[in-house]
Amino acid sequence: MSRNLSVPVLATLALTAPAIGTAQVVQNITGDVAHFGEGFTAINDSRVAFRLLRPANVVLFWVTPDGRVDLFSPIRSRDKTLRRAGNSAISVSEIPSPIQSPVIHGAPVSGRAGQFTPTGSLLTGAPAHADSSGVSGYWVLLTSDAAITALDIQAKLAVMSRDGGGLAIIDRLAPLLVPQGTLWAQYVAGVVLR
Repeated sequence: MSRNLSVPVLATLALTAPAIGTAQVVQNITGDVAHFGEGFTAINDSRVAFRLLRPANVVLFWVTPDGRVDLFSPIRSRDKTLRRAGNSAISVSEIPSPIQSPVIHGAPVSGRAGQFTPTGSLLTGAPAHADSSGVSGYWVLLTSDAAITALDIQAKLAVMSRDGGGLAIIDRLAPLLVPQGTLWAQYVAGVVLR
């Protein structure tokens, strides 16, 4: 059984790109945070870092305010979603996909499949459910005790309603992808590119 929490968590964001300044990762968390941990620890133009309290299956999405969903991990049918406890990161700068494009609906921000290449400075903040204006997109990290493949994700997202924009779609992700009775947590960090 999972419980819903809406707890903003702050962490320092250490950015490696000199053109991008330091900011904080502010995130909204739903699900069982006590089971999975703090979530995002750093976000920059080449990787998304997070911390897990225990092993978990991890899925990473980029969701735009208009409702486009880009899958960044897993992207191939053979990719494993299980990550060890502790610090981990997923590269978002270059994701080769010989089997299929990682794009679920639309193209990534860069226009090149499998890449997240922001221009300007990268700032993060918890998404406001009342107003998403000014937000370029949302990193969504879904952790679960249940394994899932890229093909499973694509099949389930293909039939999902796109009504309501990005925040409404984010609210539908965990119930759609995680089997009932499975522990899960979802971490959402809004990103503003300036």
